Amino acid sequence: MVLPAAPVAAAVTAVVYAALLATTRIPCGADGTFCREGACERVRAHLAANLHGQDTAVNLLADAVCDHVASPRPNKPLVASLHGSPGIGKSYFHQLLAQALYNATGDGSHPAEDAFGNPIESDAGSDHQSGAPWGGNSNGNSNGNSNGNSNGGNNAMVDAMVDKGRVIKGYLPTFMGGDVAPRWNDANGVNARHRVECPGRDCPAYKVIFGTDYVTAEQEAQGRALRDAIVNHLSTFPESVIVIEEYDKMGCPARGMLKQLLDKGANGNATFHRSVFVLEANLGFVEINRRVRKGLGNSQNNNVGDGSSGEGSSGGEELGVDELTATQRTLRDTVFKRWKDERCEEWSDTHKAVGSVDLFAPFLPLTRKSVGEVIEAHLRERTRVKRRARELARLTWTRPDVVDFLVSQVEFEKEHAIEGGKEAGGVLSRWVTRAIRRLAQAEDTARKKESQRRAVEEGRLWVDDRSGPPLRDRSVRLEVAKGGRELVASVAD
Repeated sequence: MVLPAAPVAAAVTAVVYAALLATTRIPCGADGTFCREGACERVRAHLAANLHGQDTAVNLLADAVCDHVASPRPNKPLVASLHGSPGIGKSYFHQLLAQALYNATGDGSHPAEDAFGNPIESDAGSDHQSGAPWGGNSNGNSNGNSNGNSNGGNNAMVDAMVDKGRVIKGYLPTFMGGDVAPRWNDANGVNARHRVECPGRDCPAYKVIFGTDYVTAEQEAQGRALRDAIVNHLSTFPESVIVIEEYDKMGCPARGMLKQLLDKGANGNATFHRSVFVLEANLGFVEINRRVRKGLGNSQNNNVGDGSSGEGSSGGEELGVDELTATQRTLRDTVFKRWKDERCEEWSDTHKAVGSVDLFAPFLPLTRKSVGEVIEAHLRERTRVKRRARELARLTWTRPDVVDFLVSQVEFEKEHAIEGGKEAGGVLSRWVTRAIRRLAQAEDTARKKESQRRAVEEGRLWVDDRSGPPLRDRSVRLEVAKGGRELVASVAD
C-alpha cells in the first residue's frame, strides 16, 4: 500500500521540527514566551526611557502589565485599550512593551554613549558591525502565521510546528538546516554578536493586526479572518502580545468573536490567559485633549532646553488621580455608546464586550517640551545610523539651541503639537540632513581641488582618487546659523 505523499510529508515535517525543538536551546522571548525574570523593571525602564510625554499612560499600563506577568495563574488575558490622537506614541508603546517583555530591548553591542549618541570609549569600528549568533544574518522572520483558515486536527499541529520551526531556524547553523553560518566561517569573529530584532525574530509572539474597518457585506468574513488569525497565532505562542488597531471600528461579527476570546482566554486547543491584548483607537482623543487643556492649561513649563530634555526624562505632564479616573470612564462610555448606537446586538452583549477591557489608557497630546525630547531622541538615533554607515565619525549639536530651533518648525495649536511627534522625522530631514549634505558637498569639493593641485605640482595627469564619504573620519557639529533661520554643519575637529 502506497501512502499519499502529502500526509507523509506533513508527518515527516512534524517529526523533524519536534526533534529540532527538543535539541535546540532557544532563549526566552525568541521562543515566544515572556522573559519573566526582571520583566517588570525592564518594562518600566524601557517605557520611561523611550516614550516621551506620556507619564499617565506609562504608569497606568506598566502597573497593569507588572501585575499580570507576576500572577502565577491569571484568569484571563490582560486587555488594555489605548486612546489618543495620532502620532503621540500609542503604536510605539506596544512595540516597546514587546521588546521589554521578550527581553529584546537592545543588541548589547553599543558601547556607553554620550548625550549625542556617540560612543564614549573607542570602539575600533566594532559598532559598525552587526550579526546574528554564530555569524549569521540577522534578518527576522514574520510574527507567526496570520492567514485566515485553519484545517484543525493534525494539519493544525503541523502548521504550529512549522511556525515554531521558522523561529528556531534562525538560531540553527546551516549544517542543521538553519539560517546561521557556523562561527568558524567568520575568521575575525566580527559577526559573532546578535543584533536584536523586535519586531522580528527575537519576539515572534508579538503580532499586530491592522485595519478591521470593512463594509457591511464583508463583516462576516472579517470576523472569521480575525478569529482565525488570532487563534492560529495563539496556538503557537500562548504568551503573546496581540495588537488590534482601530478596534472601535469593528463590525458586530468581529466584535462578538473577539469578546469570546477575551472573556475566556481560550479557544479550542489554544489557551492564552497569560497573553496581553492591546486595543488601539483614536476614538476619544477630543475629550482627552479637552481635559488636558482644562486641567493643566498654562501650568506646564513648555520651554525646551532647561536641562531636562535628555533621554529618560518625562514630559512632566500627568493627569491627577481624579482626572484620570474620570477620563477612563469617559473613554469607556464613548466606546460603549459607539457600539450601542450600531444596534447589532443586545445591550447586555455590548456591555459585556466593553467590560472585557481591563483598562482604558489615555495618551495625552505632546507639549513643546515633550516634542523636544522626541526630536533629541531622533537626533541621537541619526548619530548612530550615520556612524554605522561610516558617513561621519561623530555628530554633536549646540544645546539647547538646535533642539529649540527644530521644535519651532513643528506646528502647534496653543501649547500642544497638532501632529504629535509625527513631524519629528520630516523636520530632521528638512534641516539636519540638508545641513550635513551641504557640508559633505563642500568637503568633497575641497578634496577634489586638493587632489588636482597635487597633480599639477607633480606634473601628472589628474586622476580622481577620492574614495569614501567625505566626512567619514570627521566630527561634525550642528549649530543655528546667524539670524536663526536655518541650521549649519561644520567640521569640529
